[in-house]
Amino acid sequence: MRANSRQYRAQSAVRAHHCEPHIKGIAALDVPSTGIVSAEELVHAYARVATNQGANIVTRARVVSLEPSGKSVRVGLRIGDEEGAQEEMIEARCVINAAGLYADEVAAMLGNRSWKIYPVRGEYCEVRGPRASLINNLVYPLPHSDGLSLGVHFTKTLWGTTLVGPTATYVEGKDNYEKGRMEIAEFAADAKTMLPEISAEDLQLGYSGLRPKLKAPGEKGVADFVIEADREVPRVIQLVGIESPGLTAASAIAGRVGELVAEILN
Repeated sequence: MRANSRQYRAQSAVRAHHCEPHIKGIAALDVPSTGIVSAEELVHAYARVATNQGANIVTRARVVSLEPSGKSVRVGLRIGDEEGAQEEMIEARCVINAAGLYADEVAAMLGNRSWKIYPVRGEYCEVRGPRASLINNLVYPLPHSDGLSLGVHFTKTLWGTTLVGPTATYVEGKDNYEKGRMEIAEFAADAKTMLPEISAEDLQLGYSGLRPKLKAPGEKGVADFVIEADREVPRVIQLVGIESPGLTAASAIAGRVGELVAEILN
């Protein structure tokens, strides 16, 4: 058994070196089904499909109240900028709370305080110059043992660049995308563990994003996605803590939510 294990690792290391000759590693898993998408374009595509099927998408709107009313839920909206905002009330037979970072606050409007979201910022750097070509595929390290993230990895984009990231840092505020961002030298130090040839001079700061974590700082383990009907108001479906890999799982999540909606409406 041990001999077979050592032989497998040796073969894995040879294959990994063949695929990614500049990556330092002792073994690897090849996932040929892995692919990349533009998250922004994917969301636009979902919106086009929804609109073509009769959905009305209201933008620049904020939910300010949720009130159960018999066989429906009254949803109070504030639409537009603060100075010229208009109030509107929508009566819905079913409400899906998919408010991301604010899903806990929307749930609380119904008195459901089962969850608290902790924003975790993920930051990226972009590899610039000739060393961007040192990576051929998507390359990931082993995930963090504390379950906080998958760790800093290398990602190819559809527009031909290579990203390093994301980091994972608990932050104060659900709009804190920039304050106290990580130094490029720290990115380079993390990246060097897999790509020794990289240096800070090869990197430039990229974008950042926030994940809706359900685990508090210092709390171990990974929280599962919440996808369920509200216990007190079953006409509301709660989607809370949908962090990574929420984008990858979006179509599967939608399929499950569609089943829950059908149960409510029928």
